[in-house]
Amino acid sequence: MDLLSKKLLRYGLLIQLYDDFFTYGYESCVDINYRIPRDCRIDVIAALYYINFRRWIFFNIEKDKTVSVYILGNGIDEIERSLQESGELLLSNIYKDVLIPVEEDRKGGDGDGNIPRASV
Repeated sequence: MDLLSKKLLRYGLLIQLYDDFFTYGYESCVDINYRIPRDCRIDVIAALYYINFRRWIFFNIEKDKTVSVYILGNGIDEIERSLQESGELLLSNIYKDVLIPVEEDRKGGDGDGNIPRASV
């Protein structure tokens, strides 16, 4: 799994826990256990350990190989910050191509390849 895939997995898990937290509430989230698919178990557990280390979630592996995991305040802050930044990035495309390159006199100059600058 490459670095981008790992980061996307971490944020995907964090967003799922964020959604569950605001769907079911804190009282229910602390009691939810999740089953992890066998084909990606190692990658998911590694991602959970990473985001647990960042103090974004609480995480515990249960005896029946399910995981008890829920988002903490730092994780909520991280998701909301990321959503805000990605929203700003998306909205910034409204101002696309504001600066227009000047095509005139690009080849010009005095023949030495330098473009003459107008005085300011």
